[in-house]
Amino acid sequence: MTKHQKEIPTITLGTLRKHLELFPDDYEVSFSGLQFYRTKLRDANLVQIEFEEIVYLDTDGKVIVINH
Repeated sequence: MTKHQKEIPTITLGTLRKHLELFPDDYEVSFSGLQFYRTKLRDANLVQIEFEEIVYLDTDGKVIVINH
């Protein structure tokens, strides 16, 4: 990360699982318009959820979404 990039927020898989365990397996999940693509291991302890759209933080910390 350069000095001009904002830190990308993360949560642990344990926290995510805890939130999701409240719901039955047949419930659907919405990503507010984003289309889920895959999960990918990005570092030793970092899993990234990827979307069909390009999603990133700009230098001001704003979330940018590009449909392609």
